Amino acid sequence: MSVKPVDLNKLRSSHLNLYETVVAISKKAKRLHDDERAELEDKLLPYKEMIRNPTSESESDKIYPEQIAISLEFEIREKSSHKAVAQYFERKYDYILEKPVEKKVVQNEDNDETDGD
Repeated sequence: MSVKPVDLNKLRSSHLNLYETVVAISKKAKRLHDDERAELEDKLLPYKEMIRNPTSESESDKIYPEQIAISLEFEIREKSSHKAVAQYFERKYDYILEKPVEKKVVQNEDNDETDGD
């Protein structure tokens, strides 16, 4: 696995909080990974069905070259974390932090309705 260093000053250039930027990039990377994972599952589904429900005994042990080719294609793709960082630097996405909603505390004054006599 290759390691690609990232210039932290470049990450800080658009947002002051580096931690928030890294969190936003990691969330984008997770979405990209989930999309790729779903695509891989869709492409491999026919082969999984053939392995689970073989028409003959010899088919259950069969190795499908197409299945291996699909897996290798996904293996050599650029990693989702690298894509997310590159897309951030290319300004293909940005993030906006939601401000937490401030809860107003209502103070009840002790207004007893009973007569204090």
